[in-house]
Amino acid sequence: MNVFINDIVDTIENLNNKKKEFKNLREWTIGVKKSLIDVADRHNLSVNCSLYDINYKNNQNLEWLYDIIIYSYKDNVFNEVFLVGELEWNKNYDAIEEDFVKLLFVRSKVRLMLCEVNEQNYVEYKNRLVNIIEKSNSCKKGDIYLFAIWHTNYDGFKVEKYIKGER
Repeated sequence: MNVFINDIVDTIENLNNKKKEFKNLREWTIGVKKSLIDVADRHNLSVNCSLYDINYKNNQNLEWLYDIIIYSYKDNVFNEVFLVGELEWNKNYDAIEEDFVKLLFVRSKVRLMLCEVNEQNYVEYKNRLVNIIEKSNSCKKGDIYLFAIWHTNYDGFKVEKYIKGER
């Protein structure tokens, strides 16, 4: 599992080297999702996410409640969810939280929240989301969350892992 998580972290952080390729939020969204589809492909997993009707690898091009889901599906059996992710480009905390809380209710090896904040709000927003995790009975001790946060001052993604109960 650590190899899978490290692959996700490295993949998202490597997007910082591609800033000039993406001209708007739609292109960023497609770039992030394609990068995560590449992770799934390397780990022989299936993916569901919307890429605006762009066919790419083994993605089904459909969303199931979440912006992206990576899972194992073998012999016509849905086995296990490896990643659910939400992407929220609105810098308003309420919009971020609205997407984030959906992650609390799924049994997945990893939950990814990708969002954008300015530096002055980064600590406050992340702490508020961590408090939600810690207070939620839907989250179990040991649940893994990845915060992939685009810092407007840093001009790039920083990815941090948080595990419930290790605060």
